[in-house]
Amino acid sequence: MILKQLPKTRTSHPFSKLLRPVFETKRIKTAFGGMISAAGLASGLVLLPTDQTIASNVQPFTQQVEFETQKSFANVLPEYTGISQKFHMGHPGIDITASLGAKIFPVKEGVVIRVDNMKWNYGRAVYIDHGNDTISLYAHMGKIFVEEGEKVNTEKPIGEVGLTGRTTGPHLHLEIRKNESMINPQPYLAFGPVNKR
Repeated sequence: MILKQLPKTRTSHPFSKLLRPVFETKRIKTAFGGMISAAGLASGLVLLPTDQTIASNVQPFTQQVEFETQKSFANVLPEYTGISQKFHMGHPGIDITASLGAKIFPVKEGVVIRVDNMKWNYGRAVYIDHGNDTISLYAHMGKIFVEEGEKVNTEKPIGEVGLTGRTTGPHLHLEIRKNESMINPQPYLAFGPVNKR
């Protein structure tokens, strides 16, 4: 069998030859990359469909809200490897990185009110009602160990870190909502030494 070898040089379309030097300059690459990032952020905030049953009427960052846990600090992800994104106006939770399969524990005892498996957004997610108008959300999970209506506590894992939904790497996205306001979870979490696997 004789394989036909392709020529070492190929000719580009004349239009491509004309525009390539323009788009390969550092300044244009930076500006174009910024526009793509902004478009990605806008599509995540505006264009993608969201579930309106829990997300409706959520008022982020309106006031300082207290959230009490059974322990002085909750350890939701003992095998964490870092924090990839903190709580801010465009991100109403905290992203805690860990290896795939790392065990996830609830921030506080409560009842599982919802288990989701969405292709986009939060992917596999668990919502826990802690009473007193407080709900916590655990997103991008790989495996879920609990069912709706099940009582949970801080001693037993509710699932594992995964790579589901809209994510670029394995991590847990944690949100806490109280009285329809978003709370920064970080002050209530215990972070020991980073697990460097």
